[in-house]
Amino acid sequence: MVYNSYMQIFQKRREAAILKYAVEPIKNFSFSDSSALKDWEEKVFKGRVVYGIEKNGDLVYVKAKSDKSASALYCRINVDAKKRYPVITWKWKAKEFPVKKFEESLNKENEDDFAARFFVIFPAMFITNYKVLEYVWAEKLVVGTTGTSPYSKNIKLMVLRTGLDKSNEWFTEERDIVSDYIQMFGKPPEANIGAIAFMTNAEHTQTSAEALYDEIVVGYKKELDKTGGKKP
Repeated sequence: MVYNSYMQIFQKRREAAILKYAVEPIKNFSFSDSSALKDWEEKVFKGRVVYGIEKNGDLVYVKAKSDKSASALYCRINVDAKKRYPVITWKWKAKEFPVKKFEESLNKENEDDFAARFFVIFPAMFITNYKVLEYVWAEKLVVGTTGTSPYSKNIKLMVLRTGLDKSNEWFTEERDIVSDYIQMFGKPPEANIGAIAFMTNAEHTQTSAEALYDEIVVGYKKELDKTGGKKP
């Protein structure tokens, strides 16, 4: 019992150390019950990925299982990215990678399959002008690798994690969206964030992939007052 309590405290401290920003949360997706996906819609590309709420002990999360399929879950939001500084955090875990015949790449359409992907979408009047930030959990690519989607120059990809973690831990991501947008597109966003999405896919390789997703939080970085402290 003492050991378990210690490990829980250690894990909380470990996750807290990862988070860099003081954030004012505006939307929280905890996936804590069977109705947690009611705000999410499915976009089917080729076959349907099985997305469902799964419970394992005290943990409740979304399990995504792709069998030669590709579909994404997305949620419409309206977050100011022109005058404020949105931060998005989420937890995920890659469980199975699609099997690829060729060297893994971010810009090859024929094997554009990944165990886990998270999207931040900036709508425009015409869909061809949409801008998208896509964060990827790859199998072999180096963390920090960036690229452009083979489907559109307006979709920019960034590898956040790579390979299976033998400790079987969840990993927490925290992204300064405006900073990432400027890095990837070379200028600040001209539109608000209109949706977020996540996807596991394996339709190109005709294999399978699996990942878990949890605790997606959208918020704004808290502003600094004139003394350098955080405003309440």
